[in-house]
Amino acid sequence: MRRRILLLALLVLRLPSSAWAEPAAPVQGGYSTKPLERAVFDPARVAVDAVAFDGWLNANYSTLNADSMKGPREHLYYLIDSWVKSLYARDRVVLPRKHDAVLRSLFSWSERLGVFGGHLVYNSLAPDELVPMPSLMQLPSGFRLSLRGDMLSLSSETGHWSFAVPYYFMIWQVSEYEAKAGPKTQLVALSTGAAVHEGQAGHSQATLMLLFGPGADEAGFVGYWARQLGFDGDEREEEIPGRPTGTRRLFDKSRNMHREYTAWRTPHGQLVVAYLGMNGTYQWNRPHFFDFLGAIRAE
Repeated sequence: MRRRILLLALLVLRLPSSAWAEPAAPVQGGYSTKPLERAVFDPARVAVDAVAFDGWLNANYSTLNADSMKGPREHLYYLIDSWVKSLYARDRVVLPRKHDAVLRSLFSWSERLGVFGGHLVYNSLAPDELVPMPSLMQLPSGFRLSLRGDMLSLSSETGHWSFAVPYYFMIWQVSEYEAKAGPKTQLVALSTGAAVHEGQAGHSQATLMLLFGPGADEAGFVGYWARQLGFDGDEREEEIPGRPTGTRRLFDKSRNMHREYTAWRTPHGQLVVAYLGMNGTYQWNRPHFFDFLGAIRAE
């Protein structure tokens, strides 16, 4: 018996330290890495463009308003998305293991251009000796946003829902309001990674929307937002693997845009999740629509 214990002890001593480490968190919380395989810009262009764009913003930021910020904000996230994809291609991570000057410079503009959570990412990338960046985008009361590893988590205390998305997704609207001639709604809008279009030139991000109606009537809430999102009843319904509810999809040929939504009841209200994107962008990022549905907690 003593000999067996001694042999076991020797075996344990020879095990690498990694054998005792906590299991590594999956890259971007388990969200599919397939959309990371193709970037809009190569890393050399991002490195050069990031410097030029920083200079342009320093010179022109004071002249931007809420409307004219949209274009620069989207370009900022095209650069972020492409840089993240180059990181993944090289190191199989989306959040740098070391301080990354390019990504830090880009995220220094994130909240100034109207994106929630940018200061959290910037501070995670900055050396300890730098003064932390304060939050410039204040969330409405009852919402909480945090960064854990490479994931941003947003929650609603009143709606009792939460979700997590990769930190490079662009959360550009978080609000709670009484819709005009409609139900009380909590609305979150965010953009996924970018991809090139099919059928026309250009590139864009796809859009995810979460709409929650506290205690809302199911038919009334879903019907109202389906109409607001441009669904007219002609969309086709498809099953979502592993989910009890299906999705309703349509393609608007005049705009070269795909749209879909799904809805379900929670213990505290009604949820609608919509996904929209230009032809090409929509298909390339659609795995993240399914990932997003799986990441929502509404207990």
